[in-house]
Amino acid sequence: MSQATERSYGSRYEPVTKIARGGMADVYEARDTLLDRPVALKVLFPELSTNEAFVERFRREAQAAANLSHPNIVSVFDWGKDKGTYFIVMELVVGRTLARLIREEAPIAPKRVASIGADVAAALSFAHKHGVIHRDIKPSNVLITPDGDVKVADFGIARAITADGDLTQTGSVLGTASYISPEQAQGGQLDGTSDIYSLGVVLYELATGKVPFSGDSPLSIAYKHVKETPIAPSVINPSVPSDLEAIIMKCLEKSPKDRYETAYDLRSDLNNFMQGSSVSSRYTQAFDSGHGTRVLSAAVADPTVAIPVTNAQMSSSADSDEEEHKSSKKGAIIALVVFIVLLLGLGGLFAASQMGYFAPAKAAPPSTATVPAVVGLTYQSAQSQVKAVGLKSRLVYQTNASTAGLVISQLPSPGLSVKKGTVIVLTVSSGPGKIKVPTVTNENVSSAENTLFGLGFNVTTNYVNSSNAQANTVISQTPAGGTLVNRQSTVVLTVSNGPTQIKVPSLVGDSVSQAANTLAADHLSVGTVTSQDSNEPANTVLQQSPASGTVVAPNSAVDLIVSNGVVSTTTTTESSSSSTQSSNQPPGPGT
Repeated sequence: MSQATERSYGSRYEPVTKIARGGMADVYEARDTLLDRPVALKVLFPELSTNEAFVERFRREAQAAANLSHPNIVSVFDWGKDKGTYFIVMELVVGRTLARLIREEAPIAPKRVASIGADVAAALSFAHKHGVIHRDIKPSNVLITPDGDVKVADFGIARAITADGDLTQTGSVLGTASYISPEQAQGGQLDGTSDIYSLGVVLYELATGKVPFSGDSPLSIAYKHVKETPIAPSVINPSVPSDLEAIIMKCLEKSPKDRYETAYDLRSDLNNFMQGSSVSSRYTQAFDSGHGTRVLSAAVADPTVAIPVTNAQMSSSADSDEEEHKSSKKGAIIALVVFIVLLLGLGGLFAASQMGYFAPAKAAPPSTATVPAVVGLTYQSAQSQVKAVGLKSRLVYQTNASTAGLVISQLPSPGLSVKKGTVIVLTVSSGPGKIKVPTVTNENVSSAENTLFGLGFNVTTNYVNSSNAQANTVISQTPAGGTLVNRQSTVVLTVSNGPTQIKVPSLVGDSVSQAANTLAADHLSVGTVTSQDSNEPANTVLQQSPASGTVVAPNSAVDLIVSNGVVSTTTTTESSSSSTQSSNQPPGPGT
């Protein structure tokens, strides 16, 4: 275990090696001691666990990501609180970040650019369909395994999409400057097309080795995203095909309505490009030839920190860029102040407001309400309480051991002061739900129990003797593997005690036929039969091997020695000789 920490989390997850440190959490390679597998463990800094804002963000990350199960998304297995510290358990991805791939190999071959983009688009399409936007798509949040699989990591600032956008943090500029969308730079309301823009920047960088906009500060880069048109990728890298360029430039349209409507549509066009089919996007905007002399910054100019990678090139969904966000915060504020002063001096207040850096003036602050505590209530009662204080509610259903219809969690947390009209997300239990029973036959019973317990099943074991299976091996299970059952159902395992043990019966004095019947009744058989002279009747058992009482396996053979019915002549002769000698002896002194 790493010296960084000497205790497990949740009595189950043991840190092994620290692999990343972000702005609010450490990330470890860890071991799940229950399922005996490696995992990534993200642990919130202890000093932040008492900060409600940080805890809420951490919980939002866990809940948003835990509901997303997709081959191209880093899986979240578990999360919880241990001794005042919050943690998230995630899939441990072995590989390198896309940021590292760009540094080492860009520009990337066009079809590989499209392949990576299609996989990221598949992840975004799935997330968007489940009401989650990423808000921070960039190369350091995309992982590539040694087999070439692509996984999107760190839904750390993802927000649930609601009809009226209450959870998109309107007015807050989140994300990394080189990759944010124009509407994100202006603090506008976001939807899935913002992620499509950010992915377009990533595709641009893969194809050219450069980001479309660079600047001296995050503010200047954000301004260019809002106001400037990027140079066509083929101007920087002439080998970029026109169809791929059209796809990238459609992603980078300033207006969300001019981009791909969905990530699924983007993925379809990328797949069409790889297959040599026509693409739906048509980019026809002309560029001044003078743009070809413009110098763009390389990827290293991105004012973020990539996800750290261990010697084994293990990467995980760390908040790897947040520290630099903090370190650059003062610089960004200073740049903003200077920028505003200049605008004031030039009479540019109107221009600044058009750029979105100033919110419109309001006559009075909005009224607020305190979020009520509704966990444990029925969803009907919870909705009534939320509505009574001027807030809205949205229901999200989740399989859970709790009674169906009860609220099992809420966001934001109770007691927080929020703007009236804010949407409170209520997670409602839909009951235990169904889960597929794993196949554990032919496994050691201890391993089988660990697997089943880890998935929430109850386990009952019945032991039987078996000549066909080693001791402690699972012979059968009920329900069978692959059966869909309710969570926390009981799985009955039939386990081998090993072969049945049989005691050899006593056969001495029995006839051979009687001995054979006795052995057959005990699942034994007659082995070698040897006869010898004896005063006993013919075919009477004189000796047996193994001896009576010996424990043997079923179907073992017992060897017999039996009488042939012939009286021993040697014994009679010796007896007669002794009698004769006795009669010829002279009488003793006392005779």
